[in-house]
Amino acid sequence: MRREEGACGAQKCEARKMATVSLATGRLCHASNWGVVIEAAPKRDFFATLPFGIVLAVVGLALLAAAIFLLRKRRQQIKGRKGLRVFGYIAGSLALVIGLAAVANWYAGWMPNLEAARLRLGFGPANRDSSELAHRAPDVSELGSRPITDLGTSLAKPSPHPTGTPPARGAVKEFDLPAPKSLNLASPEVWIYTPPGYDPSGKTAYPVIYLIHGSPGSPSDWIAAGGADVFDQMIAAGELAPVIAVFPSVGARGAADSGCLDSTKPGGSQVETFLYQVVKPWVQNHFPVAADRRANAIGGMSMGGYCAIDQGLRHSDQFATVLAWMPYAKPGAAGKNMKSNQAEIDAVTPSQYISTIETIDHNPVAAWFAIPGNEEQGEVGRDSHAMAQALTDRGQSTRTLVATGQNHTWKMAIATMQRGLAFWQEQLDRIP
Repeated sequence: MRREEGACGAQKCEARKMATVSLATGRLCHASNWGVVIEAAPKRDFFATLPFGIVLAVVGLALLAAAIFLLRKRRQQIKGRKGLRVFGYIAGSLALVIGLAAVANWYAGWMPNLEAARLRLGFGPANRDSSELAHRAPDVSELGSRPITDLGTSLAKPSPHPTGTPPARGAVKEFDLPAPKSLNLASPEVWIYTPPGYDPSGKTAYPVIYLIHGSPGSPSDWIAAGGADVFDQMIAAGELAPVIAVFPSVGARGAADSGCLDSTKPGGSQVETFLYQVVKPWVQNHFPVAADRRANAIGGMSMGGYCAIDQGLRHSDQFATVLAWMPYAKPGAAGKNMKSNQAEIDAVTPSQYISTIETIDHNPVAAWFAIPGNEEQGEVGRDSHAMAQALTDRGQSTRTLVATGQNHTWKMAIATMQRGLAFWQEQLDRIP
């Protein structure tokens, strides 16, 4: 295990900034003694900037102050005073609320642009399926139902695009999977990212990563926060092989936080079964993804980070790489939501089993942890360091990134996403 502060010294940082600036305006690399932050942010519209939020909040306060002033001028006859006062209260309150929301959005990176806002608010599918793309995402009727394996095919490899050209965009599409009603899912939804130049023929086997959202959240969160842009940029730069990314819904009925677990309570949602008996087989039967576990990764943010660690360790026969952004070492509320007793909770608590679980003896994993600098001394930081050390002690490959000055936000997840995917690419490079 090593901290990544040594991966990007001052000179290397400057070189990396020059190499990537043509791919994304404002994509910066900062080095420090404590970690690295790569601000590989998606395009940020006006409403997601700090000045917009501050100005709107100040305008709201000014309008409210004016309305209060008019209320106090009881003895003066100001024509239309009541109407102005009502307008001041309504407009001021709206401006203040929206301004504060904009500041919070700037801080968290929840909706960086109008496309993200449209996705978050449920106003239609991702706008990445238009005619100007190099390809479009496949329709359900075009997917067929045939097993596609990497037998006799070559694994997709990194191939940088010509310098000076903007990165081509991959396509994103939402699907409702045919999940059995017996699983009692909140939603059998999955989003699929296919890379620029995607070839559905099966001549090329694509590495595949399953990315889990946080709680509360939805599978579109990674897309809305800018994850597809990071894939596009890295693939164009030759830093990452063309890959397929899968964003499944892991919500449970009656429980905001499922932890990707099967419920043992009567009528509970079977989320883990959904992942392995519905999502993975469906993806493997409809997309030319590599069947080799070495080309399969799982990752997640916050609650999804716990999911990635827990699922990656207990199902290491399925995944060789685990990427965990801001993870926890225990299921927390999800354990109480989904399990019936403490023994069942302990069985899905990495901090309880990580030193003894036998699956990784037969199928080793490479694990990458991203910790917000402002949480390093908190639960997330302690859990991540402890899990990384336990895995290192067992001979597993691990790496930990401490993101200086960052907090538990989507902005942090996207800012460090390039580092996590680069770690995955290192594992892919080892596949013949």
